[in-house]
Amino acid sequence: MTPHDLAQRLVDARRQHRLIDAPPPDSLPPDAATAYAIQQAVIAGLGQSTGAWKIGAKAPGGAASGAPIPASQVFGSPARIAHGGFFRVLLELEIAFRFSEAIEPRGEAYARDEVLARVGVVLPAIEIVDSRFSEWPNIAPLAQLADAQNNGALIAGHPVAYSGFARTFDFVSPELELTFDGTSLVPEASGNPVGDPRELLVWFVNHCAAMGITIEPEWTITTGSYVGAHRVDRAGIVHGHIDGLGEVEIELT
Repeated sequence: MTPHDLAQRLVDARRQHRLIDAPPPDSLPPDAATAYAIQQAVIAGLGQSTGAWKIGAKAPGGAASGAPIPASQVFGSPARIAHGGFFRVLLELEIAFRFSEAIEPRGEAYARDEVLARVGVVLPAIEIVDSRFSEWPNIAPLAQLADAQNNGALIAGHPVAYSGFARTFDFVSPELELTFDGTSLVPEASGNPVGDPRELLVWFVNHCAAMGITIEPEWTITTGSYVGAHRVDRAGIVHGHIDGLGEVEIELT
């Protein structure tokens, strides 16, 4: 199986709403660069544009990764979405960002101050985690990366201007709530694994520059869950709240 073959299988899985088998070990993407190329091939194969990105890391200063999200899978809150449109539904409460201007690739790396100076708004968001692989979560990391890093959809709340807000907001441990039909999904200890998710934006800008991708200001960049991932197996109302930032809601039908 070639990278092109895996990309086409992932496109078919989405179009036909059909789970696929994981690639055998000798057919996995050989490296992250190949997995990222497959991501872009899937977006192109679907005939869609990018509407958002998900980025994350497992620890402060740890290796980051990311994936584009097709525009058709990006929704504004309140959203009404069919539970059956996914193979599985896992919910994550996140903080997302949009840049105030397009950011073009360049040879010189973007510094942290340059990146944060271009942040326009911050938003509450809920990511629906899903996978096109039938064996998930027992899937090789590079295959998961190729499959949009297990993204199903992204629902974004109302934007808040980043300037000024960022000086007083606690990005590391904000007060928050995520409920499903009124039952809290927040664990005893919450927090983004990376600490301050804004650090991921620096990686993201330089990742896109290295790939020759221009970052568009309408893209929503979500930066990892503060509450882990919680599977729900039926229709219901999902409500997220981040104190000082606002609400995000989904009706799963």
